[in-house]
Amino acid sequence: MKLLFKWALLGSLFSLFFYKSEVFAQTDKKLVLFNSRVIKTLDVELTPDFEVLETVKKKVTVLNKDGLEDGLITIFYNDLISIEDFSGVITDKASGKTIDKLKLKDLNDVSLISDYSVFEDSRLKYFELHAGKFPLEIEFEYTTKKRGNMSFPTWRPEGNKMQLVEKAELNLIYPENMEVRYLVKNIDQEAKVSNSEGKVKMHWELENLIKLSDDKPDEDSIAMVKIAPKDFTMEGYASNMETWGGFGNWIYQLNQGKDDLSPDAKAKVAELTEGLESELEKIQILYKYMQDNYRYVSIQLGIGGFMPMYATEVFEAKYGDCKALSMFMNAMLKEAGINANYVLVKAGSDENDIDVDFPSNQFNHAILQVPMEQDTVWLECTSSTLPAGFLGDFTMDRHVLVITEEGGKLVKTPAYQSTDYNQIKNNSKIELLGQGMARIKQTKEMTGFAAQTYLAVQRHFNEKEVEKHIYYDLDFSGAHIEKFDLNVDNQQIVPKAILNHETFLQQFYQSTSKRLIIKPKYQTIKADDILNFNMHWEENIEIASPDEMELESGEVDLDLTEDYFDYKKHQVLEDNLLKIARVIKFHFPEDVDEETITKTLKQIEKLDDQPIFLKK
Repeated sequence: MKLLFKWALLGSLFSLFFYKSEVFAQTDKKLVLFNSRVIKTLDVELTPDFEVLETVKKKVTVLNKDGLEDGLITIFYNDLISIEDFSGVITDKASGKTIDKLKLKDLNDVSLISDYSVFEDSRLKYFELHAGKFPLEIEFEYTTKKRGNMSFPTWRPEGNKMQLVEKAELNLIYPENMEVRYLVKNIDQEAKVSNSEGKVKMHWELENLIKLSDDKPDEDSIAMVKIAPKDFTMEGYASNMETWGGFGNWIYQLNQGKDDLSPDAKAKVAELTEGLESELEKIQILYKYMQDNYRYVSIQLGIGGFMPMYATEVFEAKYGDCKALSMFMNAMLKEAGINANYVLVKAGSDENDIDVDFPSNQFNHAILQVPMEQDTVWLECTSSTLPAGFLGDFTMDRHVLVITEEGGKLVKTPAYQSTDYNQIKNNSKIELLGQGMARIKQTKEMTGFAAQTYLAVQRHFNEKEVEKHIYYDLDFSGAHIEKFDLNVDNQQIVPKAILNHETFLQQFYQSTSKRLIIKPKYQTIKADDILNFNMHWEENIEIASPDEMELESGEVDLDLTEDYFDYKKHQVLEDNLLKIARVIKFHFPEDVDEETITKTLKQIEKLDDQPIFLKK
């Protein structure tokens, strides 16, 4: 655990001491100066009216210039979250004099509307600390009120990089007759519980927490307390969240009546599906219609952050957020006689899965599930490039909440582990031209995840931008692309992209009076290319020379089985044609880190980067 140096007093790893108001950490390697130290408290209170009061108290002592950002004040608010009060004071620690007293009007106020948003009420008040003299102290307190108790803040006691958290406290307060649920992760401490005046108070307190890196940690290693309600309500919609079924029932309420279509929309569905017999054909044609004619925007107005637009409004407006587009697609399928289910998912290619044993709002995206007799078709309704049935890395292999009339149930999205979804095949014919120059004619065939980028490239880039991307992807040194042709197929469940190109290479080999020295140029593979821990990567190269050649020396055939990959390479010289066949099958475990993948790719490079000597 390189990010967090465990809770409690840190034992033998650290000894803390103070000198002239500066704080140091003595590790087994070096003495480190902290940028700031902080004492912070979070009070979360559920009221009898199903409102959530959140009070933040912080006292930050800034020790140097790098610690100024630790004194940043940020308060998020919108139509459902109001700021009830705020106060702050800035003090010169050396003299004890007050530099400034802060009121709410002293904070900057900005909209958080994103570039792809049409309707959004999110705003932020913030204050940045500026100073040229240290140590400096900023102490502030504010309270926000949230209408409805569908969601609560998560308490994360650790601080910023190079910040000593002297004390972090959480107080969870709720009426005795209204239960609150919580999940504690990576905190070896029981809450202190007290009852007073009809309220339950739960208290956690941790001291001397230290984080020496700002690398993003695995969420499973972060200390936190997640909070969720039992009974909850928002904007008149109520349910129980003790089970996924109860939470799903609330979403089902919000969605009622949203899948109705206007007569014009129904006529369009009939027109598109006329003459089609199979359900899959109907799904594909309706999905493509939506991709070609509707654009994604963000809509985050009040309960609109959870409730989709009416499908008929989407039909007229030609846009929608993930909820609206999923509901619109659902409505079109319903009109075509096909049953589909609205689905909530925690999306993001680098996001962890949800805590399946803690029913709560852990989702940030909506997709669609179409149960079929033979299989299930998944639809990412915000994508303009993915084929029907392929979710890509954004929502693959994780638990999702399927919303039905009975409520919600957890299922998993596909992991796409078969070779069909993880394959690159390069077939290259290389002609040696003399003086180290060569011309390569290559067909690059990518399926599944390998094709994702090229699907987007062809749809959104002009020809010059496509060519620029090809240069980046091929990564040939001293290359000039003379012509290329890109074809993509996103009409089948497994997407495919085929790139044909003819490229002049300025320096492909070395030539002496007696021999040729060749280092075959294979496709460059990066860690980002291995999206779900496995890939079949095949290279077939034929190299022709105008001179008679004889294989003098070079690497013998290889057949290796390593921890994370299998590697096979075979080469032969026949009729003055050097043929090289190389196949790699990656098989990383799901918990592999990027550093291990990068090291493995370096190992592959060493195996590939072996010269072949040809005698003239």
